[in-house]
Amino acid sequence: MIMKLPLLKVGLLTCLATGLFYEEAFAESEWTSKCEAYGEVKPNENPSVQQVNCLLTNAAVAADIPPEVVKAVATQENGGWRQFTNNGEAVISSDGGIGLMQITNQPGYDQEQLKNDIYYNIDAGIKTLNSMYARTSTDLPKIKDAGRQVIENWYFPVMAYNGIKPVNSPISKLTGLENKTAYQEKVFAHIEKHSFLNGTKLTKFPFSSTDFQYNPSDNKNIEFLKKEYTLTGQTHESAYLFKAGDKVAVTTENVNLRPQPGTAQKGITLSKNTTLIVTGQFVFDQNANSQNQFVWYPVKTADQKNTGYISSAYLIKASETTTTDISFTDVDKTDRFYDDIYSISEKGIISGFPDGTFRPEEKVTRAQAAIMISRALKLSLDSTVTPFKDVTPSVSGAEHIAAAHKQGIITGFPGGEFRPKLPVNRGDMAIILSRAFKLQGTTDKTFSDVTKSMKSYDSIQRIIAAKITFGYDDNTFKPNNGITRGEFSALLNRALQYNAQ
Repeated sequence: MIMKLPLLKVGLLTCLATGLFYEEAFAESEWTSKCEAYGEVKPNENPSVQQVNCLLTNAAVAADIPPEVVKAVATQENGGWRQFTNNGEAVISSDGGIGLMQITNQPGYDQEQLKNDIYYNIDAGIKTLNSMYARTSTDLPKIKDAGRQVIENWYFPVMAYNGIKPVNSPISKLTGLENKTAYQEKVFAHIEKHSFLNGTKLTKFPFSSTDFQYNPSDNKNIEFLKKEYTLTGQTHESAYLFKAGDKVAVTTENVNLRPQPGTAQKGITLSKNTTLIVTGQFVFDQNANSQNQFVWYPVKTADQKNTGYISSAYLIKASETTTTDISFTDVDKTDRFYDDIYSISEKGIISGFPDGTFRPEEKVTRAQAAIMISRALKLSLDSTVTPFKDVTPSVSGAEHIAAAHKQGIITGFPGGEFRPKLPVNRGDMAIILSRAFKLQGTTDKTFSDVTKSMKSYDSIQRIIAAKITFGYDDNTFKPNNGITRGEFSALLNRALQYNAQ
């Protein structure tokens, strides 16, 4: 719905894709006839879930919008995907949002038709989303070199669908923390939940509070000072682009290749990275009331011995396996460092253990820190020679320690030792990151347990200024506390994002 929250109530440009001839243009639309197999849409009755799935999907495809985005917006606006109430009246929110797509403040559309015609309502939502995407050429940010089918590139258009108000700022201007209650964050969470059933995470933007200009205490639009972003993680194209002959790969273990498009029959089980060949256009679930938002692709195995249907939620292009090869049994979506752990793991900076665990609470040693920094910066590993008497060529990570030392990122202790197995504390971490990424900023922020006499004082100031970390709620930094693998993953990932700005 456009401008869902009362405090977001402002007018949008309603002339975009509407105008005097809208009715004629809509009547010629082709996508409205693509779901006739489900039967006729009856007046004042809600179509089945899969019929709505079909309508939303085909409307999105016709408009060159990732269907994942359109369906997630519909879910956020109208969780039940309903055009009508049980009494046959149009669904209207308290602030005037109409129907399935919750169209609000759009006088250029026929208000009664928005209420009574689900096709018209969907088309209005699609056209509004399209008009928001067009703004990435003017006032909304975009991803460098990314096109319309990159899901992440719809982050700001989705935001604008609801309103570019302070309440939807990607980060809090006051704290610098991620604003998880922002409209677009909720929409992207729906995409991850309903379109990526294997735990795939959409790549985060490297936001900084200096990217936006707004006053948190008023309701004026956000001004975007940064218009283009470079994402360090793998972006995701829509899974609705596959066509007959394309090679795809299975993204997780024990995926069912089913005899029919639906979950009623299991079929054979496929392993992660199994290569499949798409044999035709995607289809929808045979159970008209299935709640699944994904579609089914007809496929055959590479040896052509087996055929069937597989959910689009478990498929990627066969050449794009980097983001789905990694899985840790002890890191789930509720982990506060989930995104960071998987982000740097996918880059090959850190790895798990042979038993499939990541062990996020395990402390990081000095050798491990050197290895991760070396990999993050892609340092040249041309020698294992160091000035440290306890780092011989046989020491694990010797080449990384040598490379990081050569760049002035790490030093040793008096007496010529490096102490590779010694845990890294938060003060050490600040020094390492400050040197590695050549941080120069400063801040007025002070901590009760950090004094100017400390070796790590300046480095702590710099990583705080770069918003790589913020300290603790009790106004301490805890510089002597050991740092865990999860924490180090988060700080290193933030440093990489800061460096990419």
